[in-house]
Amino acid sequence: MLDDFEIDGNSSLPVYEQIKQAVKLDILSGEVEPESQITPIRELAAAIKVNPNTIVKVYYQLSVEGFLYSKPGQGYFVKKVDKNESEEKIKLFEEITKEYINKSVKLGFTFPEIIACIA
Repeated sequence: MLDDFEIDGNSSLPVYEQIKQAVKLDILSGEVEPESQITPIRELAAAIKVNPNTIVKVYYQLSVEGFLYSKPGQGYFVKKVDKNESEEKIKLFEEITKEYINKSVKLGFTFPEIIACIA
């Protein structure tokens, strides 16, 4: 999980939101299967060089949103997404797209130039 994840210091998204998006992407894409254990808090924090409290916040929010559940003493596990999975994928896609467009505009690209780059 999060094998190639890097925090973007220039992002308008807070670090915990970047991590949360990355975990959701791994879950919704099927890279992490339901009922599988996800990377322990301390291990993930060390791997991406953030405070463990940041990972606690991410895992807690994902639990509240229905993506994860915890087993005391064992860690966090991926929950089968109860919500409409395609709805969650669309929501995540919109978040990622907005971030991409914001960065592109910040670099000085116009919308037609952005569309030309991705078409």
